[in-house]
Amino acid sequence: MALPRGDPMITESAFRVVQGFIFLAFVLHRAYYNRKYPASEGETLEEQRRSTSGWIANLLALPALLGLLLYLVNPAWISWAALPLPDWSRWLGVLVALAGFALLQWSHHALGRNWSDQPRIMQSQTLTTSGPYRWIRHPIYTSFLSILGSSLLVSANWFIGSLWLALTAIDVRDRMRFEETRLHARFGRTYESYKQSTGGLLPRLR
Repeated sequence: MALPRGDPMITESAFRVVQGFIFLAFVLHRAYYNRKYPASEGETLEEQRRSTSGWIANLLALPALLGLLLYLVNPAWISWAALPLPDWSRWLGVLVALAGFALLQWSHHALGRNWSDQPRIMQSQTLTTSGPYRWIRHPIYTSFLSILGSSLLVSANWFIGSLWLALTAIDVRDRMRFEETRLHARFGRTYESYKQSTGGLLPRLR
């Protein structure tokens, strides 16, 4: 006797709620730390300037947000980009997002006042090597990719997922280039030694 299967409409509604919650939680988390540690221009020695690729990432954010909004309101409006993913893979996407949030919060706790929404070098800057920074130099960016990239699985929509992955990857690459260069200039051999014992976005395989 075949086991009864859940109503696909109810299941899809659940994923829509979860996807909306993930995005809202990400925005609120960013807003909280922006308010907690506002940028101090007087403390800033150098701040990353917007590059061409940064503008491209901003442009990609518009269709990404529109696609997400269409999916949350009525998935049928963007069903042309739907992926035939099994439910277990979509729940795996939820776990990836939750792991990303855990890493994001752990990273913020380790960074403290060294954190800034826009990459910058401050007068009081110290080199953080505790928490996840013991193994990864840019764990916050790893969490960005995990949280926003999880939309590919959770929404089961290639248009939404690929756009969020692309714009996040572009933004992360720009931020990493700026930070790696400036931190090396500021901390010299100390940073070089730290760099050789850690990975950029994932722990270094020994």
